[in-house]
Amino acid sequence: MLFKNWPVTSGSPFFMAMEACAGTVEGIVTEGEAQSAFLAAAFDARVVVRIA
Repeated sequence: MLFKNWPVTSGSPFFMAMEACAGTVEGIVTEGEAQSAFLAAAFDARVVVRIA
């Protein structure tokens, strides 16, 4: 969703989340760090997130 259908595609939280999520694939960012960055981007974009 972040890469293809995000409502706010500018700003630091969005770009940091993009880099963090991509970094998990390369193994240089932990899943926890990527999750934190994603949640910050969601908050910035006012996207509702449900954590199960």
